[in-house]
Amino acid sequence: MKSEDGGALLNYSAVFEEATVVRVMDDVDSGLSDFIYSVLPNSSSNDLLLEALQTLGVETVEDLKYVQEADLLNTLRPIEARKLIARFKAFSEKNAKEIPDLPTRAEPERCISTHTGTMPCRDHPSTSENSADHSNSPQSSSSSSEVSTPHRNTPVDNNWHFNFEIPWSKMPSELTRKLENKERPTGRERREMIRLMLGEILTICPTPGKKHLCEIARKIVSRYPLSFRDVIEDQVVGSGYDSLTKQLQARLDNMKRGKTSLYLKRQTSSTSEGDDPPSKIRRVDTYGCTNWQPKRLPPGETEETQKCAQEELKNMHKNKSKNTKSIQEKMLATFYTQRSDISKMETPVLVIEWPYLFEMCGIMVHFKELTDMDVDRGAISSKCERVISYLMSHDKKNSKIEGILEGIESAKAKHLDPYLPGCVMLLLKHFSEDQAKMFVMVDETCLPSEVDQLPSTPCVVVCGSSPLTAENLMIAVDQTIVKDGVINCADALVMMFVYYYCLNISYPLELGATLEFMQRCLFRINPDRGTKVEKQQSKKQQSINPKVLSLITNIADFEWRE
Repeated sequence: MKSEDGGALLNYSAVFEEATVVRVMDDVDSGLSDFIYSVLPNSSSNDLLLEALQTLGVETVEDLKYVQEADLLNTLRPIEARKLIARFKAFSEKNAKEIPDLPTRAEPERCISTHTGTMPCRDHPSTSENSADHSNSPQSSSSSSEVSTPHRNTPVDNNWHFNFEIPWSKMPSELTRKLENKERPTGRERREMIRLMLGEILTICPTPGKKHLCEIARKIVSRYPLSFRDVIEDQVVGSGYDSLTKQLQARLDNMKRGKTSLYLKRQTSSTSEGDDPPSKIRRVDTYGCTNWQPKRLPPGETEETQKCAQEELKNMHKNKSKNTKSIQEKMLATFYTQRSDISKMETPVLVIEWPYLFEMCGIMVHFKELTDMDVDRGAISSKCERVISYLMSHDKKNSKIEGILEGIESAKAKHLDPYLPGCVMLLLKHFSEDQAKMFVMVDETCLPSEVDQLPSTPCVVVCGSSPLTAENLMIAVDQTIVKDGVINCADALVMMFVYYYCLNISYPLELGATLEFMQRCLFRINPDRGTKVEKQQSKKQQSINPKVLSLITNIADFEWRE
C-alpha cells in the first residue's frame, strides 16, 4: 500500500472502499463476536469492544460472566454496557447446564485451590530453556493437583522463574511451525500459547508475581524475537515484551476472578508475591530525557558568556536574522541556562527571554540536546502513512473517519503534508480521545489576541475548518499563544509535541494514549519504565498504555500479513 518512490501519494478515498478489513474479531472466539453483534448490531464500537475484552482476558462467551459494567464504560455507552451484561445473564441462566467448564481453565484453578494464599512456591528442576528434552518439565495440568500436593512444605524459592522451562513441546503444531519460520502468530495462536504457558506456571507457583511473568515473557521474546517482540517499523517498543507480560497478567487476573473480590483484585494482584516493590517517586519531567538538567556549564563558558549569548539571540530574533547556523550554535551553547530558566520561569517570560525556544530552528536544537533524538520528518511521514493504512482498514465501517480521509485528499491537493495531522486525527478517533484538547478551532481571520478558552497543555490553534487544510495555525502553551503564522499543521504538531518535553509538561489524561503513541512510534522515545501521563489519584498507572500496546502489536501483525 506504500508508494515505492516516496513521490506518489496514496489515494486513501479509493483504498478506503477497497481495502481488506483486518479486524480484531478475526482473532477472537467466533462465538464471542457473534454474541456481541447479536446484542449490539448497530453499535459502532464493537471492534473496540472486542479489543477491550481481549485486554481484560475475555476469550469466550463464557468469560463474559466475569465482566462488570464498569469494565465496559470506556468503550460502550452506559445503556449498551447494561444491555450486554443483561443479555449475557439471560443467556447464561438459560444455558447453564449446557456450558461445561473449560479444562484449560478448571485445572489450573484446582492447583490454586490446593494451596492457601500464603503457600510458598515449590522448586522447579533447573533446565536449559532451549533444551529439546522435556522429560524434566512440569507435568501436564491434568495432574497438577497431585504434583503440587507433596510440596506443600517446600521452602519458598522466589527465584523459580529463572529456571522455568518454557513448554514449547506442548504448543500446537501450527504455532511451532510459525515460530521456527520466524513468522508472527495470530492473536488466537498467541492466546492459546498464553493459556498453556500459564497452566504450566501455576503448577510451579500458585501466586506468580509481575516480576515472574516479566522474566518468562522476556525468555519467550529472547528465543523468538521476530515472532513476539513489540516493534513498529523495526523499532523496539518499550522493553519489547510488554504485550506478552500484559497478556500473561490478564490471563492470570481472569482466572482469579470469582476467587477474590473484584474490587480488591487489582490491588491484590499488584502486591502479590514476587511483585516489584513500589518505585521511588520521580519527577515526571525527566521521563524520556537524557540531559534533563546539566550539572555544569560547557567548557569555556561562564555565566557572563551565557548572558551575552542570550542577548545576542534576542537581538537576532528582533531583527529576524536568517543566519540559522549561528542561531543553532548559540542555542546549543546556552542549553545549560535554558534548562535552568525553564524550571523557574513562566511561559510568557520565556517567550521574551528565549524567543528561539518558540521557533522551529531553535526548539529542535533544544529537543535534540534534551532527549538525544533527532526529529526525522521523512521517517515520521512514512510511519504515519502506514498507521493510516492500518486504521483505515481496521475502522472501515466507522463513518467518522470518512471526513478525515477526505481531508487528507484535500491537503494533498494543496501540497500540504497530510500524513502527520491525518494520522493524529485518526488516532484520536481510534482511542476515543478529546480532539478539542489538541486542536482548538477558530475563525480564519482570528488574531492571536482574540483567542480565548485555551487548554493549559500545549495545543494547536487552527484558523479554519480543518487542521488538515488550514494554512494559518498557532501554537499555545499554558494558555498563551507562543507561536503564530504556522502554515502547515505537520509543523505545528511537531512543535506542540516537543514542548511537552522541552517545557516539562505532563500529558493530559484526555490525550494520554494518542500522545504516547506519537512519542513511541513517531518520535522514537521509548522508556521501559515510568509514564508522562499526569498522575491519577485512584488508579495505578502502567509504563505503557495497554491501548497503545495493543495498537502497536496489531499494526505489526497487519504489516506482517500484507
